[in-house]
Amino acid sequence: MQETITISNERLSIAITNYGGRVMRWIVDGVDIIMGFDEVDQYKTASEPYHGAIIGRYANRIANAKFTLNNKEYYLNQNHGKHLLHGGDQAFHNTIWTILSRSKSHVEMQLISPDGDQGFPGELTATARYELQEDGLSLSIKATTTAATPINMTHHPYFNLSGLPSSDLEQHQFMIHSNKILPTTHDGIPTGDLLSVSDTGFDFEQWKSLKQAWKVSHPQIETIGGIDHTYIMPDQSEVSLQAEAKASDTNVHMQVHSNQPGVQFYTANHFEGKEKGKIGRSHVFRGAFCFEPQRWPDSPNQQTFPNTILQSDEEYSLILYYKFPKLPQ
Repeated sequence: MQETITISNERLSIAITNYGGRVMRWIVDGVDIIMGFDEVDQYKTASEPYHGAIIGRYANRIANAKFTLNNKEYYLNQNHGKHLLHGGDQAFHNTIWTILSRSKSHVEMQLISPDGDQGFPGELTATARYELQEDGLSLSIKATTTAATPINMTHHPYFNLSGLPSSDLEQHQFMIHSNKILPTTHDGIPTGDLLSVSDTGFDFEQWKSLKQAWKVSHPQIETIGGIDHTYIMPDQSEVSLQAEAKASDTNVHMQVHSNQPGVQFYTANHFEGKEKGKIGRSHVFRGAFCFEPQRWPDSPNQQTFPNTILQSDEEYSLILYYKFPKLPQ
């Protein structure tokens, strides 16, 4: 059954639907910081299907929608040209999750993905728990499988910390705690190389706006039409601060902590302004951004990338924490 649950405390109010495990509203100190729609059914027909959703089994891209595992080739759903994007058309973002428990401060839900779902092997059981803390929101996802399978999950809200009336990121500054990215082809497939952000438009090691960063041009930004790249983090199991953003007009500061080896930074390069969301706001080109902690894209086909295969005797764990420090007025 499709439901929407609101969890809240003194500073945050968050509405979550079990359709895709997606966050529909995310209010911080009175400011709704994510794009989206007022009604669940609007997400089902939106041209952007990933608004606020949990992404799985495999976030980002798998080249040519296929991979080889244990000497067997698996063919996946081609939903991004000839490639697989965010798990396939009927993946975790497009499925009703079962709610296991709820309270004023949390909601926990589960999804059982059958063997062969979107072409992936093994029955995968994923459990996601959203829980409010005093100064933020945690999202913990665990998963097990009956057979070896690639897994790479993430959360996909489109943020604009200036709030719903804003149509751009002019008041935003960003900091990403990484000095390397994965360069890609024109359709987002990693080349297999690593690129230093130094002296490029990808350098957010200090606070910068997009305009400040892009004073230094780079062919990758021109090819993609903005940023849609994985920033490389230490391959670790401990949760650490990975990316930050703040908006000067609303004084909202967001820190993203995670245990993942990469963060996809995306500047909404494909929005065209044709679709209208909450309060009739158009979803315009570069009108929002995503920080998506995750494993590296196309890892099943890239031998030098960190392993993303989950075995039947292992448990996958994704931990995200969105913290909102109080800024001086």
